Amino acid sequence: MNCPHCDRVLYSRTRETCGYCGSVLPAEFRLPETEVRKIQAEKRAMESRRKLAKAKEEEERAQQSKRANDGYFPPVG
Repeated sequence: MNCPHCDRVLYSRTRETCGYCGSVLPAEFRLPETEVRKIQAEKRAMESRRKLAKAKEEEERAQQSKRANDGYFPPVG
């Protein structure tokens, strides 16, 4: 789908304006508000999961570093 003003490809139908020329897009070019809210909720959920995974990974690294600095070596075999 292209912008009716500048004819460039719309990279987001969740925006009210064209990302290139800034013109207001007609309602039929945009996603319905319910869809926009769903997409925003999905983005928030993904970001939350990403932050949780990063925190878990950092905690694991900190524990590994602590064990290495404490002279801990896991049993072999």
